[in-house]
Amino acid sequence: MQINTKILVGIIALLALLNLTIVGTILYKKNTISHQVKQKQVSKSDIIVPNNHLGRFFKKELNLSYQQHRKFQKIRQEYHQNTGIVIKKMDAVRTNIITELGKEKSDTIILNLLSKKLGNLHTQLKNLSIHYYLDMKAVCNPNQKTKLYKIFKPIVNSKRNAIMPNGRFCKKN
Repeated sequence: MQINTKILVGIIALLALLNLTIVGTILYKKNTISHQVKQKQVSKSDIIVPNNHLGRFFKKELNLSYQQHRKFQKIRQEYHQNTGIVIKKMDAVRTNIITELGKEKSDTIILNLLSKKLGNLHTQLKNLSIHYYLDMKAVCNPNQKTKLYKIFKPIVNSKRNAIMPNGRFCKKN
């Protein structure tokens, strides 16, 4: 009986070790493959958008003058203030949707109204983004306008060849 227990413990230990090895191999391969895919996807035409210091990025990429850079800062600050308000409202609506969905008997009329409200807020957010681009474009000379377009196009284009700070390709909403 004690020999059987030792054999069973040994088999369990081997199976646990085998499982750990398999999981480790899977994670390693997954990491290696995703890294290789990222390397293949990044080409010379891809634009890497930084996660911070966006003002410096625009200044460098567009070769902005001091005055242009200051105008861009003001435009960006106003954009972030306005979008922050809309995003907070969107978050509140999403919370209300989840709350309604969590009820025993969810009211579809309320859910439809919340859905429409969320859609309207999303439209406001997109319109703010459009005006953000147009305001920046108004500050640029013709060469800078072309570069600005090349920076923004991948962010809103379904081809997704802009690389965002987290290494993922920008997705179209």
